[in-house]
Amino acid sequence: MSKSNPHDAAPTMIIPSGTQIEVDAHGQLSIHTPGNLVIQNSGNYGTIESKGGSIRIEPDVQVEAVNVKCSKACYVQGSLTAWKVQAESIELEESARAHIILQETDRLHIGKEARIVGNFTSEKELFLLFSRFAQQMRSLPFGWRAEGTKSSAEPSLIDNVPAPALQAAPPQPEEEVEVIDEPLPPIPVEREPTSEELSDALFYAQVLLERESEKLGGGPTYRSVVSELLRMIKEREIDSLGDRFEGLFSEISHPSDDLSRVRQLLVEHYESSPV
Repeated sequence: MSKSNPHDAAPTMIIPSGTQIEVDAHGQLSIHTPGNLVIQNSGNYGTIESKGGSIRIEPDVQVEAVNVKCSKACYVQGSLTAWKVQAESIELEESARAHIILQETDRLHIGKEARIVGNFTSEKELFLLFSRFAQQMRSLPFGWRAEGTKSSAEPSLIDNVPAPALQAAPPQPEEEVEVIDEPLPPIPVEREPTSEELSDALFYAQVLLERESEKLGGGPTYRSVVSELLRMIKEREIDSLGDRFEGLFSEISHPSDDLSRVRQLLVEHYESSPV
């Protein structure tokens, strides 16, 4: 029998004292460690936390996480997609890529070839931006699919564009245009929805419920409540939703952050709605 080469052996994994590794109700892995955390493998996580140190994502590593927390710096050399990052600073090195929706940091450093998308400071800021483009957001399909997995039953937005519209338009003769020097009207941040539209709060709740329904895990009661809330919003059963949502939420003992935010949005909507 040939002896195994010691250099081919897998590296030793050390879990420091005080580290917590758990799986949440949605089947997502969460890691809480007292010191520095270095991630050398791609993966999806619920929460990644370094209570007293920094977090580093190494080159060619793709990490997706709901929450990233560290008391010092979050270094990204590979790719990070996160809903929220809380750190003293975010450092994007070299050709790093980051898609961060919400960030709570004191400093942000972006390398020459690095790119960052998102970077809102609060949910309110994000919500106000989406409110300005509510019509465009409503036209987008929910969910995400990797390239090559689009279902033929779900056409993309470009599939709905007539073929002539996709072709280059022929050059038009130049015409004299009268220039009127008047200030443009401001873009309204808030508007009253029509009878066929959802209010901004209900639309945002639908977005969060759609995302919650895509997650793995959760018991049958949990998924049933999410499904029923989402159904009532989609089918515009607004009065029934107002009567039932508190009772549905009472059936869930440990709601996720997204589901707690949905309840808050519903409370705000019905408290502000005329009786």
